[in-house]
Amino acid sequence: MPPDFTDPLYADPDAYDVAYGWDSSAETAALVGHAAQRRGRPIRRALEIGCGPGRVLRELAALGLDAIGLDREPALLECAARRARECGLTVTTQLGDMRDFVLDAPVDFAICPLNGVCDLTGDGDLVRHFTAVAANLSPGGIYAIEMSFGPVEKQFLGAPAPWRRSQGDLSVEADWRLLDVDAETGLAGYEASLHIARAGAAPRRIVCRHVHRKWDQPQFYRAIADSPLVLAAMHAGDLTPLDPARRLTYADDNVFVFLQR
Repeated sequence: MPPDFTDPLYADPDAYDVAYGWDSSAETAALVGHAAQRRGRPIRRALEIGCGPGRVLRELAALGLDAIGLDREPALLECAARRARECGLTVTTQLGDMRDFVLDAPVDFAICPLNGVCDLTGDGDLVRHFTAVAANLSPGGIYAIEMSFGPVEKQFLGAPAPWRRSQGDLSVEADWRLLDVDAETGLAGYEASLHIARAGAAPRRIVCRHVHRKWDQPQFYRAIADSPLVLAAMHAGDLTPLDPARRLTYADDNVFVFLQR
């Protein structure tokens, strides 16, 4: 079991949920539909990896699926379970490391949104992760990964990209800014920030640094080849099919990579 700790960015789970809690239900439904079509059988049980406060987890449950959320942050899992209850939804949460986890039963579909796999920065972490996912997928199960590839072009360094979202008496302005990247290792430094305003409370500001790994496609494809999964398809952020042989970079923004057991 992973250590009980909290990243500074997640110190206020409700604020994080507001900042990253936009409605992606149509996208999630389309991804599940694509997975069912490729699998050749309906999706009954689904897993969100790195679920945080559970935006996608709630959307999976709203589709009538047996929805499980995996995360290493206890406070985020508590928030995910509570937010689901508030929405009248039933979900299961599990504390675990995405490199090594065991569910109580296999899932038909797994998803890791918003570059969550880029948190795997250590040598061999990605293959360990793929192996763990494969062990928890049913035969023919699908894993959808939302991510962007390297290399990272210089014009993206330091560029702010703030957004603001509100819910009830809580307003949050968030930013996720790329500061630097090591071209050889693909390790990229980011500054993440949340500016939090609650009615009746003093404003709060959370700023922290994160390190992600931005793989280029050959590196990523080699990790797939070294795992029990196979590359099944690739779609653009708008779910338009892409040729997996097309070379992508950070400028192409997020894509969905579909792997299959």
